[in-house]
Amino acid sequence: VEAHPIPEHPRPRRCKGRVALVGDAAGYVTKCSGEGIYFAAKSGRMCAEAIVEASQNGKKMCGESAIRVYLDKWDRKYWTTYKVLDILQKVFYRSNPAREAFVEMCED
Repeated sequence: VEAHPIPEHPRPRRCKGRVALVGDAAGYVTKCSGEGIYFAAKSGRMCAEAIVEASQNGKKMCGESAIRVYLDKWDRKYWTTYKVLDILQKVFYRSNPAREAFVEMCED
């Protein structure tokens, strides 16, 4: 059995032409917990809404500009969350004692 590692950072390139990455494929996974179902559902919905709007409910073809609307909206809403999680991981996941301190802090 083979598996691909789950990306820990939003991908630098999340769209090309009429193809968009959402969820785990886009790197929308919380680093501390590995949780991603919320962000997968949220990003899929946001992408679909942008495409439906740009295509006028499927009446015309849309391209990368519609997907960029979704990416811009996603970045405005969640980029700070991912930056904070990245900082937390760098601070608390550098050693076992630091990880334990983080767990104890979360219990309080």
